[in-house]
Amino acid sequence: MQRVNPGRAAKAGCKIKAMLEKSARSVLAMAVILGPATVSLCQTRPAPGAWVEARGVRIHVPLGWSYNDRLAAASGPISVNNFNGMYASGGLLPPAGAEIEITSLPAPPNLMEYIRKELRGAKIDSLQEMAAGDKSGIRATYFEEISQGASRKTVVSYIGHAGFLYKFYLSYWDGNRNEGALASLLDQVIKEAQLR
Repeated sequence: MQRVNPGRAAKAGCKIKAMLEKSARSVLAMAVILGPATVSLCQTRPAPGAWVEARGVRIHVPLGWSYNDRLAAASGPISVNNFNGMYASGGLLPPAGAEIEITSLPAPPNLMEYIRKELRGAKIDSLQEMAAGDKSGIRATYFEEISQGASRKTVVSYIGHAGFLYKFYLSYWDGNRNEGALASLLDQVIKEAQLR
């Protein structure tokens, strides 16, 4: 058995304590610099009635919502949300937050097979035909458990048009008290959407 020199152990303990204090100050400084535990994406809050276009889709940005202009400019999906891009820690939606993402791809030969593959692993609540204005397709509702008792609910509408599949995703926390209004908003966005 090795003997421990009490003086050396105390000296090492002081060094460890000093390192921990320095680390704590660094963490505190980073927290002050970075602010609260949120992730902010570059968002634009447009004038009422403004349009955003990407991936062959043009939509009205809902009143009070903002969109990620950099993502749209980079030919990414359209991403709009009601929380000005201020995601919670880990990139999660804030408690009352909701987002709509819209993208497109060449139409798959078998839509139902494509949907089953895309949603593999998700807890599917419903899969049914949908219509919004002159657009129709398939609507799926599914849940993703984030932690015990906390699930994100996503409603996705798959709409085929002119050889392309357009996907409109609405995501929010399960139990959101504005669920009905959010579903109506998604239908309005789809109804007004201009597809190439």
